[in-house]
Amino acid sequence: MNKQKKIGIITFLLIFIIAFSGFSQTVPSLTELQSGVMGFSEDLAKSLPFNSSLGLNWSSAYIGKLIPSMPPHFGVGAMFGITTMDLPAMKDVAALMGYDVPFSKGKMVLPAYTVEARLGGLFLPFDLGFKFGYIPEVALWGEKLNIDYLLVGGDIRYALLDKSVPIIPKISIGVGLNYLKGGVGTKVGKQQEFSYEGNKLEIHQPDLKFKWETVTLDFKAQASMSLIIITPYIGVGGSYGWSNAGYKVNAPILVNSNPISPNQINDIGNFLKSAGLDGVDVDQNGISSIIKNNAFSFRAFGGVSINVAVIKFDLTGLYNFRDNNFGGSFGIRFQL
Repeated sequence: MNKQKKIGIITFLLIFIIAFSGFSQTVPSLTELQSGVMGFSEDLAKSLPFNSSLGLNWSSAYIGKLIPSMPPHFGVGAMFGITTMDLPAMKDVAALMGYDVPFSKGKMVLPAYTVEARLGGLFLPFDLGFKFGYIPEVALWGEKLNIDYLLVGGDIRYALLDKSVPIIPKISIGVGLNYLKGGVGTKVGKQQEFSYEGNKLEIHQPDLKFKWETVTLDFKAQASMSLIIITPYIGVGGSYGWSNAGYKVNAPILVNSNPISPNQINDIGNFLKSAGLDGVDVDQNGISSIIKNNAFSFRAFGGVSINVAVIKFDLTGLYNFRDNNFGGSFGIRFQL
């Protein structure tokens, strides 16, 4: 091999090493992070109204009147279920923060439960439902993730068709209001860096949490039919949700290896606004961004209950047409 060829090969290798080194050390921009958060919020705006519809999916489209009736009609019970949530947008934001979400698929499963009650109507053919579920922050999947969950809601259903003849279905329409709040958090344990206008924002060992919240107005129609010891049922629903979703990081925040200053906080806000992005709060102890999004959600639900005297065992499946998420629940209740 002559001298010129050796020089050429060495030059090529040096260029390759320098190029690869520069690529591997690329620091993501704050605009990438904020764009990812906006995508995460948009995805959840479609999913949250659906998630909040868990609970109060009783097999009976209408349970009967409280007064006048003998016996009076009411019920109490509990529901345990799961819903799925779109993962890609959350996974992208987590990756920018230095965390690899431990799910290989495009969905994440969240557990849920509610305690529930229904009261029959007074004189008119309607019933009222109430639900409440709360999970304090707990560790899942080998303490890789922490979750928390709160769901409060209620509905009123009016019977359009309520016959005592078993082969004729009961049909009702209803409206409800739900409040859902939750989050998923983890400790990243690495220093993350983001660039903006020639500066480097540094986050030391961030404690990362994704947060979401929604208030939903829900409309639904349901049909059911009692067949000896089982009651099959089917329904459709539509919700409109006023939602907030984003992240919060608790960690020391530095700019160019120095504690962030008030002027630099303003510079970051102006930088993101100039890029058409907004909604970031930064101080010396952390960074957060919560984005508002409102959206409709449309679902189908159905299942069957097994009736053993006054005890009902419910199995329910749900499907969200907006984002192809799904859910399932098991319920048990005492009902007269």
